[in-house]
Amino acid sequence: MKQNSQWTLLLATSMVSFMSTIDASIVNIAVPQLSRDLHAPMNEAEWVVSVYLVLICVLLIFFGKLSDQIGRISIFQIGTLVFVAGSLGCGLSVNLPMMLGMRVIQAVGASMTMATNFGIITQIFPSNRHGVALGVNSSFVQVGNIMGPGLGGLILATLSWHFIFFINVPIGLIAFAFGHKIFPKEERPKQKISMDYSGYLAYVLAIISFFVAIYWGQEIGFVKTQIIGLFVIAAVCVAAFILRENHTDKPLLDLHIFKNAGFSIGVISAMLVFAVSYFNNMIMPYYLQETLKYSSAIAGLILMSIPLLNIFSAPVGGMIGDHIGAEKVSLIALVLFLIPEAIFMTIQPSWGIVWLIIGLMLYGLANGAFQNNPMIMGNAGKQYQGIAGSIAALARNLGMSIGLSLSTSLLYFGISQKAGRRITTYPTQHPSWFVYGMHFSYRFAFAMICIALVLLISLVWHKSRKESL
Repeated sequence: MKQNSQWTLLLATSMVSFMSTIDASIVNIAVPQLSRDLHAPMNEAEWVVSVYLVLICVLLIFFGKLSDQIGRISIFQIGTLVFVAGSLGCGLSVNLPMMLGMRVIQAVGASMTMATNFGIITQIFPSNRHGVALGVNSSFVQVGNIMGPGLGGLILATLSWHFIFFINVPIGLIAFAFGHKIFPKEERPKQKISMDYSGYLAYVLAIISFFVAIYWGQEIGFVKTQIIGLFVIAAVCVAAFILRENHTDKPLLDLHIFKNAGFSIGVISAMLVFAVSYFNNMIMPYYLQETLKYSSAIAGLILMSIPLLNIFSAPVGGMIGDHIGAEKVSLIALVLFLIPEAIFMTIQPSWGIVWLIIGLMLYGLANGAFQNNPMIMGNAGKQYQGIAGSIAALARNLGMSIGLSLSTSLLYFGISQKAGRRITTYPTQHPSWFVYGMHFSYRFAFAMICIALVLLISLVWHKSRKESL
């Protein structure tokens, strides 16, 4: 394939990656308006965010396995159209059931594209350019993840929440047209489609039990019998899934892929970093609008400092990674991550906005430089590229889902601890309580980055030692 066509296809796949990722975070800032316009309680309106994330986690492995058998490009293209249809339906929704139904359709399309985009990129580009190609795609994915609240604030300042979804329609159709014209033709499968449905059922039950426990536990407390029971069910289902996959001829997920330390650490560290990113998505809009009293438009502009730096650092990190290795670049990025996290867990309103912007910009720089996709895809064999791409997307979405629940749980736990009573909303009369809860949350975010850093240090050390022998 010609180099120009390669970059055109990279742009097409990255545009869809951007849309499907940003739709996991851009809705957060619109939940209050959705609640009012759709005549739904706030806690029910928040399912518009949760349903999308959880369903993507449920479907990614399925479509990753399917794409290895019938072709990644066809799954990706169909997924793009399904996502566009779901986006149009979301924008036209007039009540909460319709919105949730359209979010389900949107999530099906998003999971189809997320499960295949990395595999398509590694298939199209030669191995010596995987780093820069995946780095460009990572910049779209990561910008989509962290740009949501900022872009959402700007849209809501000038337009209605409907345009948060309508904006996907023309972009998605353009991306599909590019792909339809330039994507190489795939060979038809010679064997029948096989799927380990028993293993997949165990996996689905594990994911659903885990997230229902998390979201329900936020409302009633995590020490309740029913919440503990759901966590036990999730653990049993995970054990059943592993047992099944190790004792079937055609597993849904070949667990041998995790024997590669670089792959496993890449997955874990990616999940941790994306979880930490959701601390900003959930906490910073409140801090800017409620504590510092900025408008949604100004708050959106301030939050845009993250993706602006991310856009430049991701491809640069990919190019450097092609020369010194994705693990070493990611190690540097994780060290850089510690600076903004330290700022966020100590900042006071009296410091002024400059320190916050510095922290957000450093965060964007580190987030772009972190080469999670090249780490994961580069440590997976050619026969695993389809399922490896699904696992990479699953790690991202699991991290985002966990970060969504963990950040808010820690925030309100810290606020309640300071207030001496249970609080689950912004303490309007006591903004200092919110600042305390924010600092409490970011201490955990700092610790999560430290865990990822230790894992990556051990990986780089072992690789260097192995190369020197």
